[in-house]
Amino acid sequence: MKLVRKGQLLDRRAETIAGRPTQPAGAAKSLAGESFEDSINRLLEESRERFVLVGDLLLDWKESVPHGQFMKVLAERIDAGALRHLSYQSANRYMTVAAALRQGAVAPDELPKESEAAYLLTSLKPDELEAAKQEGLVRPTVKKAELAQFRKRLRSPSLSSEPKDRKTILEERRAELREKLKSIKAELAGVEAELKALD
Repeated sequence: MKLVRKGQLLDRRAETIAGRPTQPAGAAKSLAGESFEDSINRLLEESRERFVLVGDLLLDWKESVPHGQFMKVLAERIDAGALRHLSYQSANRYMTVAAALRQGAVAPDELPKESEAAYLLTSLKPDELEAAKQEGLVRPTVKKAELAQFRKRLRSPSLSSEPKDRKTILEERRAELREKLKSIKAELAGVEAELKALD
């Protein structure tokens, strides 16, 4: 029986059915002939594959639960300890990445290798994702920091888009505050005069 691929993710169920072990006996942290770098790269890739597979499984489970009830059921299962290694936040991240792959928003070979970067990329709004593609940020080697900076730049109000420069805006604000201070001083003088009149 041949190995089956779902997207770019390796599905090892065929190996299990065929009676072959899915990993060597003992610790699989390094395989015979692998360098430290090769072992680390392989394990990180397997970790990313599992990240997506968990998200896929959660999406499948969500489809089997009545509409609007999944997150409640999930939270209950997490709180009860049935899902010991899962949090509500991580479940959302896994599902966000898996959903983006399912919908074709990001191709499997474009998905960042860093799990945090994969989440940041797939959580972008459609117009932001298009802008990220135009800037060359939709690629496996993109880093979380690059995407965080990109998202911050897109979502922060830009002072350069204002018709006035920053200095002019600050000078106007200072003038407004000076006028307010004059008004407060005048009001305070009036209150002090009233207090003297009462004495």
